[in-house]
Amino acid sequence: MAVEFGKIKDDFIELEAFVLNDLEIITNSTKGGNYAAALLITAACEALGTLRYGRKDGGQEFFENYLLPEPWRAVSKSIYDALRNGLAHSFSTKAVVNASEKPIELGVSWSKEKHLSYDSGCSVLFLNIQQLANDLRSAFDRYQSELQQRPELRDTFYRWREKQRIYQVQNKNEKGKWNALLKQTAT
Repeated sequence: MAVEFGKIKDDFIELEAFVLNDLEIITNSTKGGNYAAALLITAACEALGTLRYGRKDGGQEFFENYLLPEPWRAVSKSIYDALRNGLAHSFSTKAVVNASEKPIELGVSWSKEKHLSYDSGCSVLFLNIQQLANDLRSAFDRYQSELQQRPELRDTFYRWREKQRIYQVQNKNEKGKWNALLKQTAT
């Protein structure tokens, strides 16, 4: 029997609120925060993609299907990876994609540059953070509607949301250290 929407509704709304409230704080600033917003958006796609597609590597697919217009979906993997992994793992603000005659820099624009516009003079593809934020808001709405309509998506959401809450420590040595620390700090 499929999970009813009411059973996952609070979890969905909580996830949406955590992400979008933080995103609002960042995007309502007068300037700056564009890389923090880009990282939050791509991390949200990672979480939502896992819940939507039922696998840990669903973030890029969510980004592709929910945040990019059709013509750009064919290159979603390189854009997503450069943003998500470049920003998260190196904090390099110059994510570069080597896919053309010359390297393409992904320029994360606060609001000035048109979303997904390419400046051939300096080889920069601009990603407008305000547009990406709006696209993420729309993605939450669309995904919620899909959850309400499709029982198999609700089942996937429910299973994977539970999995996401638990981190299994595999190393026995580390488990022993956990137990020792908890005993020492128990009140």
